[in-house]
Parts: sequence; structure tokens; C-alpha cells
Amino acid sequence: MSEQRISRRKFMQATACAAGATLANRSILLDPGPSYALPRPVPSGDTVRMGIIGVGMQGSGLLRTSIGLPGVECIAACDLYDGRRELAKEIVGKEIPTTRQYKELLDNKEIDCIVAAVPDHWHKQIVVDCCDAGKDVYCEKPMSHTVADGFEMIAAEQKNKRIVQIGSQRRSDIVYAKAKELCERGAVGDVCLVEAQIGRNDPCGAWEYTVPPDLSPETLDWETWLGTAPKKPFNALHFTRWRCWQDYGEGIPGDLYVHLLTGIHYVAGISAPPKRGMSMGGLFRWHDGRDVPDSMTTVYEYPQFRATLRVTLNTESEEVTRFMGTRGLLEIRNGELTLTPQSGADYAPCTPGWPRKMRADFAEEWHQEHQSRPGSFSTVESTRYYAPPEYDDDREHLWNFFESVRTRRPSVEDATFGNNTAICCHMANYSYFNGSIAYWDAGKKKILSSAAS
Repeated sequence: MSEQRISRRKFMQATACAAGATLANRSILLDPGPSYALPRPVPSGDTVRMGIIGVGMQGSGLLRTSIGLPGVECIAACDLYDGRRELAKEIVGKEIPTTRQYKELLDNKEIDCIVAAVPDHWHKQIVVDCCDAGKDVYCEKPMSHTVADGFEMIAAEQKNKRIVQIGSQRRSDIVYAKAKELCERGAVGDVCLVEAQIGRNDPCGAWEYTVPPDLSPETLDWETWLGTAPKKPFNALHFTRWRCWQDYGEGIPGDLYVHLLTGIHYVAGISAPPKRGMSMGGLFRWHDGRDVPDSMTTVYEYPQFRATLRVTLNTESEEVTRFMGTRGLLEIRNGELTLTPQSGADYAPCTPGWPRKMRADFAEEWHQEHQSRPGSFSTVESTRYYAPPEYDDDREHLWNFFESVRTRRPSVEDATFGNNTAICCHMANYSYFNGSIAYWDAGKKKILSSAAS
């Protein structure tokens, strides 16, 4: 039973008394993971030699992190813009071969694997070509630009027996691993509802990236960059701010939903897209020619729970994911996990609308039955789990990829996992742009506007 105006403190105290428990709080530091525990460099024979395709904002960060890992060396780089090829050499700190033709890296027998950080409309072709060339590949999120792309990528991975890892780092994050462990052992009971949110409020966060002053058809291979996208004259904004257009990316779902969804799928053990999704949103602020919304909310229907995702580029707010179950709450807020158990029991007799004598008689019996006996109290702990200050899930995710390349162990985020998450992104956009519920038809491998008969 709940009272409309009962305070949280009173509720927790009452719940603890009803359960014969006292409340306590504790904090636990999580083990940062294997890449932080290496006592010495990797032997030279185990060195992984990587090539990188795409050295933009994300790619340059991946390159810096990768070469900072023991036993990883970058020996070649590809980018269609001259300035970024120069940047690659600056990051590596020495002269390395650079090219505009990524297939030159695939033909290089000294390269063991590829890290690809390119616009979404190039993901499928590069991953397929890497696999066909016998190269393992780390591909940035979201995995695919279309639903069909994702299944082609899975087929190439499996046919060529290559390591494919998708770059959504929650899959390697120790905080999410702890949340998964707690969910699996029933710490919050049956999860019925998941909520996740991210909010930004700055131009760079809304993809208003500054155009390099020397960007031109002479310094950029514009025709190759367009790839499968509709042909159009050189446009510096489309190259620099490609996330703003559907021809090249998936907007909010492909940039930000994908992180939230990766965490949800990992923690909850999701191995297939949801049955349906429904989006609403709009373009409220960034009227810069983009054709994607700057605010979006989507509700997904999974078999055991429902998930609501909310992202805005117009208001700064914390990143929060909540798993709400019948026995408590798991909340991941800004990289820290809090487990708050709940008894799920009444804290007082439930007698709404009963006459006084009947209510008093029932209450006396109820209290006799539920009264805690001396010595029966236990501790109910609200527990906070956190990573060390220097922890970086980008580093851990890349380390997992390079370890898979070395050992041939399965990828932590293979093409099947990445595809399930990407399909959710496509469902969110499909619903928004079509003004309908998006249904996933697993048999047809398509998103439809109505449920399959």
C-alpha cells in the first residue's frame, strides 16, 4: 500500500521495519580490468599491427588510445581529407604510410587488423571488404546504415571467420558488467521497466562541428566520400557535420541511443531486437538545414520489459540508465552504479475504505504477524559501485578487440550483437519519420508499419 504524501525517508524506514531490517550504505571500488593490470610490455612477437581508416574526431581518439596499449602499433592510415592524414602521423609520432585508398591497407600483408571510424553510410562496405581481405576489423557504432547492411556484415564475418567488433564501449565497461551480474542473480527481482536518458546543450554536442579552413575539393576526395549517398556538389557542412543528414547517418539514435541500447542489451541479456518501437520528437532548435530531429523519445517493447529512451540536444542533463524491478532499483548515473533493494512488501495494514472497528481488528492481527522479533533485524544495503578515476571504457573496449585479434577468442561485441542494437536505432527512426509504430519482422528481416499476420 502507498500513501500519496509519504516521504521517501518514511517509506524506507517503514519498509525496513516491516522486513525486520536496518538501512545501510556502502561503496565498492570495481577492478578496472585486464588492460590496467599489465606489469610489463607485450612480447614483440605478440604485437598487433593495425591500420586505421578514418582519422576524424572519433578516429583520432581511437588511434591515440590504441597505440597507448601495450603491444599495439599503427603502421598505416587512410583518410579522404589531407589534414587528417597529417594528423595521423602527428598522433603516431613518426612517419607512416598514409593514403586516400583504404584498399591499400587491406592489401598490406603486414597489417593484422583495421580500426574503422567513418560515416555510417560507409560501415558496411568497409567491414565486408576487410573480412573478404582476411582482416579483423573494429567498426564504430552504429554498426549499420540500413537493416540490410547489417545482415551483409554478419554474413561476411561468418563466411571469412574474422573478428568483427562494434565500437560501443558499454559492452566492455566494468560498471555495466556489475549491473549484469546483479540482474542475473535477481538483486532487483524481475525487471519490468528500463529508462535511459542523455541531454546536451552546446553546439558541438549538437554536431555543429567547425569546418577546417582548408577544406575544399582539392584537399578532400568528395566523390569517394559520398560513396552510396546521393550525388551532389561539394558541401563542406555535409562532410564535417554528416550526422545531421539521413544520407550519411542515423541522427540521435545512431549517435546516442546506440550507447544506451548497448548497455541495456548487455545488462539484460537481450539477443534479438524488440517487437516494436514508437518514437516522438522534433526539430526545435538546430535549424541549420539538417533533416533529423534534435529531440527524440522512443518506447520499445521487449519480451520481459519495456524500455523508454530519451535524448535531447537542447538541454544538458546527466546520462542515467535505470533498471526497475520487483525487488529494487539499479541506477547507472554518470558511470556509477547504485543498487537500492526494496522489500516489495506493505509497510502497514492495507485496509482502504474499511470501518473503524474492522480496520482496528485487522491492524492488531497484522502487526502481531509482521512485528519483528528481537534479534531478527538484518541489514539492507544500498550499494554504490564505481570504477577508478583513471578508468576509460574506450581503452578497455579496444583492448578486448586487440586481445581477440591476438588470441582468436570471440569478440565481446560481434556483428550479431551490434546488428541487434543497430536495428533498434533504425526502428526509432522508422517510427519517427513514418509517423507509425515500427514492428520488427524477424522472418523477413524488415521493419514494418504493421504487425506481421
